[in-house]
This record gives sequence, C-alpha cells and structure tokens, in this order.
Amino acid sequence: MKKTVLITGGTGFVGSHLTEFLSQDQNLDIHLTAFGPKPDFFSNLISDEKIHNLDLTDFQATTQLIKVLKPDQIYHLASFAAVGNSFEQAEKILINNTILQLNLLEALKIHSPKSKVLSICSADEYGLSLPQEIPINETHELRPVNPYAVSKISQDMLAHAYHVSFGLNIVRVRPFNHIGERQTVAFAVSAFAKQIAQIEAGQLKTLKVGNLQSVRDFTDVKDMVIAYNLLMEKGVGGQVYNVGSGQGLSMSEVLNLLVKLAKKPVVIEQDQARMRPSDIQTMVADNSKITALGWCPRIPLKQTLQRVLDYWRAQL
Repeated sequence: MKKTVLITGGTGFVGSHLTEFLSQDQNLDIHLTAFGPKPDFFSNLISDEKIHNLDLTDFQATTQLIKVLKPDQIYHLASFAAVGNSFEQAEKILINNTILQLNLLEALKIHSPKSKVLSICSADEYGLSLPQEIPINETHELRPVNPYAVSKISQDMLAHAYHVSFGLNIVRVRPFNHIGERQTVAFAVSAFAKQIAQIEAGQLKTLKVGNLQSVRDFTDVKDMVIAYNLLMEKGVGGQVYNVGSGQGLSMSEVLNLLVKLAKKPVVIEQDQARMRPSDIQTMVADNSKITALGWCPRIPLKQTLQRVLDYWRAQL
C-alpha cells in the first residue's frame, strides 16, 4: 500500500524541492495544497488532480480535504512568510498564520488523528541571543523581534498544544536560513543574485543591500528537504528539532562569494530602505539533535550560490 503524503504550501519554494525529492519514491502518493496558480515547474512533476487549490484559512475546505485524503504523513509548510516587511503586514501575518495552523490541526483531530505531521516552524522564533548562547539549541528562550516570528511561535505552540492535549503525532522543526533556486527576492541571497544577473544584463548599475554585518546559518534547500524527510521517518512526536549547518557567515561574506561568481564588476550600494527596524546580529544552529539521527548538510555553499545565480540569469 502506498503512503498518502500531503505537502501544504507544496508549490512554494521549499515545497517544490520537497515534492521533487519525494516524487522519486514510488511508494508515496503525493498531494499538495496550493494557494494560487500552479508554477510551470510542476507540469511534469505531479498531476493536476493531486494539486488542491486551497486556502487553509477556510476551515470547511481544509476539513473536507483531510476527511477525503486521511494522509499518513503531512509536511506542513504553508505559511505567510514575510520577515523583512512583517511590521507593515502584521495583522495579516498574525491572523492568517495562526488560523491556518488551527484549522489544519482541528481537521486532523476530527478526521485523521493518526497522521504524522511535520510542523515547519522557524529559527526566527529564537530572536535575540547573547554571545554565550551561540550556537542556539532547542531549549533557547524565544525572544521574537518581528510579527512574523511571533506568528511562527503561535504555530509552534498550537502544534505543541494539540500534541499534548489530543495526542496528535506532531514533530516541530525550526529551520535556520535555507537557500536555493526558486526562492523569492524577499530573501537576501536571492535578491543579491537577481541584482547581479541584472547588472550582467545591463539592466542595473549597482547592487543595493541592507545590513551586511548580521551572521546567519545557511543550508541548501535540497539538504533541508532531506532533513525534513528524515524527521518524518525518525523524528519523535512532541519534540523540536533545529535544522541548520551549524556554521555562521556574515551577509558580507556571502555577498562577496556571489560577487566573485559575477561575469561583470559589481558596485555595491547600501540602501536604507532595506534596513530592518530590528535585526538579529547572529543566528547559528546547534544542530546536534538532528545530526544524531544521521543528517548532515552535504552541498557546499559555493555550489548553492552558483545555482541561485544561474537560476536568475535564466529568468531575465
């Protein structure tokens, strides 16, 4: 018997890579939820009838899908992701991310309580850290600095509550920064790469940046989805797992690596509009809990950056 797998937000950045990875397993019957038109990329990846155009903030529609599918496994990726401008969209982010989480969990409680769920939360929940708290482990105090992070804590705690109160088999994941092709320019590495491609094409004169001093932990999205699959198989319900490389790089260092891959000289200009009201200086994962299960990142950062840059060159 095939396992029925549901990926919420399956046509998004991470969802597309997860679908690509899981579709190699012939023992899985994969379904996706999508909100909006299907990207062209999916044409040869999954049949249209298995892509369910669904707004998870609609309780009746969400409940009906879970009732019909009764999935064995759910990779719950769907979320309104907006870190940089989340203060401008605070109400939308807080309400939608909380409601969609509540709707899915309630639907599972009623119609599919035996499903195993990977609830994808965020390392942004950790927020501010003291130097002695780096690398950050799963017991780190949650100190969010923006509404998006608060909304992810809401999703995280709802998952915890439904596990404790109703016995749902939910594994919570806090991924650190992950990058790759098909990521939007709302994220720094993708924004850098697109601007470099535009400079090469003569469409831009300078590359505009925000704060380059912050330190982040970068993992290739293809390594990230392998971690998610491992946690679906080996993760313990009720537990929280960080996923990250365990290595920190400043945004300046990452930008320099990208600039070295450019085919033309790149002039960098700081743009005050790209500076955030409150930025976290350092976020690096203590990944010992997931590496103990057998995962480690394998794709070198330079290789990832080359793919991202080539992706944006192909879009112009």
